Amino acid sequence: MKRRVVITGMGLVTSLGKELDEVWNGILAARSGINTLSLINPAPYKVKLAGDIPDFDPGKYCDPKDHKRLDRFTLFAMYAGGKAIEDSTLDFAKEDPYRCGVILGSGIGGLSEIEVQVERLLSKGPDRVSPLTIPKLMLNAAGGNLSIRYGLRGPNFTVATACASATNAMGDALKTIQYDDADVILTGGTEAAITAMGLSAFQNMKALSDRNDEPHRASR
Repeated sequence: MKRRVVITGMGLVTSLGKELDEVWNGILAARSGINTLSLINPAPYKVKLAGDIPDFDPGKYCDPKDHKRLDRFTLFAMYAGGKAIEDSTLDFAKEDPYRCGVILGSGIGGLSEIEVQVERLLSKGPDRVSPLTIPKLMLNAAGGNLSIRYGLRGPNFTVATACASATNAMGDALKTIQYDDADVILTGGTEAAITAMGLSAFQNMKALSDRNDEPHRASR
C-alpha cells in the first residue's frame, strides 16, 4: 500500500524574492520578477531582460568558507534547502539519517564554472585549471552538499530533464516516500544559467524574446 506524502516545509530563491510571503504576495499582485540584466553586461546581447538575482548571499545556510568552492546554482540550493528545513521544523537528530534523502533537479548545473575554467585553460594553460572544477560544475553538487550539511544519508540523486527537472525530481521524491524507501526527502530544483554562454545559447536558439521594453509586463 502506498504511503501518504505531505509537504512539511518550503524554501525558495527567486527573482521575486527569497521569502515565502514576499513571493506569494508578488504572485497575487501579478508582479513580474523580470528586469534589466544586472548580472552581466547586457550590451552585446539582443536579449536585455532576465529574472536574475543580484547580490545573492546564502547567509547562515552555507559556511562562508565554502562560498568559493560552490557554484552559484549550489548556493541557491543551500539557501532554499535550508529555508525549507527551517520551515518544516523537522529535527533531523530524531530521524534515521538513512531514511532521509535529497532528490533535486537541474538542467545545466555549474555553467558559470565551465565558462571560467575554459577561459583559464585557453589563456593560462591546463595547469591553471582549478582542481575544484568538477566538484563545482557537476549536477549533483547541490544535492551532495545539502546531504553533507544536514547529515541526510538516504537516497540522493539529481534529475536532468531540461525545464522539467525540478518537477521530475519532486515526482521521484513522492514515489520514494510512497514506496517506503525513505521517510523524508528534501526536493526541488536549482539553476543559475544567466551567464554569457547561457544567455547567448538560449538567445540564438530563439528561446528568449528580444522585446526589451516594459520588463514589468514580461512573461513570468
